[in-house]
Amino acid sequence: MTDRHRVRVLLGVIVVLTALTLVGCATMQNTPQQSYVYAMGEGCTHIQGIKLDRVEPDGRYWYFGTPSQWTPFQRCMSEQIKLHPYLDWLKTQQALPISTSSVANKVPSGAPTASSGPIMAPVWQVGDEWQYAYKSPTDGGTYVWSVNRVEMLDGIQQYVIKTGSREIFYRVSDLAMSLERVDGVVVSRDTPSRFIYSWPLTVGKSWEQSHRQERPVDRQTTDRNSLWTVEAEETVTVLAGTFRTMKITWRNKSTNATNYEMWYAPEVKQWVKIREVLANGVRERELIAFRLR
Repeated sequence: MTDRHRVRVLLGVIVVLTALTLVGCATMQNTPQQSYVYAMGEGCTHIQGIKLDRVEPDGRYWYFGTPSQWTPFQRCMSEQIKLHPYLDWLKTQQALPISTSSVANKVPSGAPTASSGPIMAPVWQVGDEWQYAYKSPTDGGTYVWSVNRVEMLDGIQQYVIKTGSREIFYRVSDLAMSLERVDGVVVSRDTPSRFIYSWPLTVGKSWEQSHRQERPVDRQTTDRNSLWTVEAEETVTVLAGTFRTMKITWRNKSTNATNYEMWYAPEVKQWVKIREVLANGVRERELIAFRLR
């Protein structure tokens, strides 16, 4: 998690603003982000001369006190966040009433109602949104994916998913992943576009693809030989509710090593849970809320 600092003098009091990348829903009193930051602050009360002054609904917080203690306090907060990832903390708060924010919760009541059978490719609409919480070996937080527009890329229609300054291009016909840009700069390109799904989805279905992933900024190129399998139909409960899903596993065909396990829910038109194997450990992401146009 990257913190940004701005120091200012206000009526003789030094105030430090630290912006946490936590965005999400609201409760009747504190938002989950506010409650989370206050809880993490409780673990840093041993830092003398520093007081957590206030926390904004989106998780930004102000603290003031002895300048020599700023660094120890920031270090302590980072350690608390790493020890208590936001995703895990949210799960302990599921009994709390959650209202809506930038993304509206649609929490199904009872068992999933989606019918069984082959699952066809969804049609996304501009304005569709999905909010996720995640944890990884190095950080945690939340983010929102929003369908920003439909754009032509190399003569092919692409959905453009926007999250912050990042744009992700998915082919309209089958949701194959084509390109990622950050601040307008290409950071990843798959050639050909990577087949995340093969429609219709049915249990036992597999598909293979050889493709090249280029990362121009990092000056890296990786040739992949991939195998995807729809392992099972499973009912999965995540922070956004309970859904009927198709569990899809992506493996390296050459080594059989697992890249990720993903649970796609037709009701949401998106995956609701993913478990990715990274070089430094496992990253988990879960759906918190969604809004479909």
